[in-house]
Amino acid sequence: VIGVLALRTTGVAFMIVTMMFAQVFYLIILYLAAWTGGDQGLVVPQSARVLVLGDTSLGLTNPTVRYMSALVLFSIVLLVTLAVVRSRYGRVLVAIRENEERTKMLGYDTFSNKLAAVVVSGTICAASGAAYALLFGYVGSTFASVQYSILPLLWVLLGGAATTLGPLIGTLFMYHVVDVTSGYTSAYLLIVGIALILLVLFFPKGVLGTIRQRWLGWLP
Repeated sequence: VIGVLALRTTGVAFMIVTMMFAQVFYLIILYLAAWTGGDQGLVVPQSARVLVLGDTSLGLTNPTVRYMSALVLFSIVLLVTLAVVRSRYGRVLVAIRENEERTKMLGYDTFSNKLAAVVVSGTICAASGAAYALLFGYVGSTFASVQYSILPLLWVLLGGAATTLGPLIGTLFMYHVVDVTSGYTSAYLLIVGIALILLVLFFPKGVLGTIRQRWLGWLP
């Protein structure tokens, strides 16, 4: 439903509309505190944080099990994403990104394809949120705030929006920057902002996007 409404806009307007929906859901979570926990959030009981594999039960409170579970989930999502990008549907999405009007002239239903992309990305995000709750045993209202919608977009743009591995590179880099700078100053977001500005100036297509354009054209 959100995709159908948001896709009536394009460009920056599309981003603003999706941010508005995110803020609406954030306020709903705060308002329905009796069910969502409001600012306090919800704690997932340990009995629900158990990974069952046949006759074996693995508790997600164990750091090793938690790490390996996250790694497996990430690997599955990465492989699925690569498969989508290299499929016929992925090539249609690339064509829409480059020239939507020409893609329409070729007979493709661009709206349906874009809606499917929104559904796929929303499904991955929802699954990630559910996995986070199980892995760490907590989910709070702040995870639905605009901040957690904007920051992932920045990490994606930093790594390379038109690449598959770029978001991973951008996320790893910025989390490292945040981790290091937050240990020295409470104004670490200022340093993060400066780093983003410099990287945008020198890597306009993102880190991996620029590397692929200049040196390694085979990168996904």
